[in-house]
Amino acid sequence: MDSFLLTLDPHIFRSLNKSTLRKRVLIHLSSIYPNYDYLANIARKVGSDASNVLGCIRGMGNRYNGNSSLIELGLVEVIDRDGYKYYRATEMGRRVAKHIVEFYKGLYI
Repeated sequence: MDSFLLTLDPHIFRSLNKSTLRKRVLIHLSSIYPNYDYLANIARKVGSDASNVLGCIRGMGNRYNGNSSLIELGLVEVIDRDGYKYYRATEMGRRVAKHIVEFYKGLYI
């Protein structure tokens, strides 16, 4: 196992284990790295609606706690270009996504 993963905050894995959607969004963004993607397309790729995807990326209300959002966890970054927001996995996000894919090999996430 990668020694990097052993030093990660357990809050990251707990947050990801509580939400299949967070895992799916992170894996999608990691798979298209170094490209960014926009909210509607991410939602389409992971089979969810945009409001839920936005919640897991940035946090929203009680369902998607801001402290457990992919951005707050340091797994996804956002850029604002001409008034539009685009999202991309960070390097740490890519490593965590790789771990998730290896751990859940052959299982539907």
